[in-house]
Amino acid sequence: MKKEFNKDRPYSSDGKKQFKKRWSRQDFYIKGNPNGVKVPDSSAAALEKSLKYLKRQMKDADVIGRVRAKQEYIKPSAVRRKKISDAKRAQWVKDRVSERFWKDHVWVVPPGKNYGPERYG
Repeated sequence: MKKEFNKDRPYSSDGKKQFKKRWSRQDFYIKGNPNGVKVPDSSAAALEKSLKYLKRQMKDADVIGRVRAKQEYIKPSAVRRKKISDAKRAQWVKDRVSERFWKDHVWVVPPGKNYGPERYG
C-alpha cells in the first residue's frame, strides 16, 4: 500500500519530499561520438536536458556555423573583397580616433611611445 501512495504523490507518508534523481553530464554524453547524446530516462525533463547538451555540442563543434555557411555560395573574390573592405573600415576608424585624439594637442615635449590612442587599440 505504501508503494502505491509514494507512486502517486510527490511526498512520502512521513511528510518528506521524495528524492528526485538528478543527472550528471556524463549520463548524456556518448564517449567517442561528439555529434550525439543519449537520453538516460523516458521523462520529458531528460529529453529537454539532452537536447540542451546536444545543442551545446553542436555549437562547440561549429556544426551549425558550417551548415549556415553552406546555405549560400559566395565567390572567393567576393570573400576577398569583403575582407579588404572590412580592413579598410577598421583602418579608417583607427585613423579617425587618432586624428580626434591629436587634433587640439599642444606639443611641449614629444611624448613617449606609450602615449596616444594606439596604446588602447
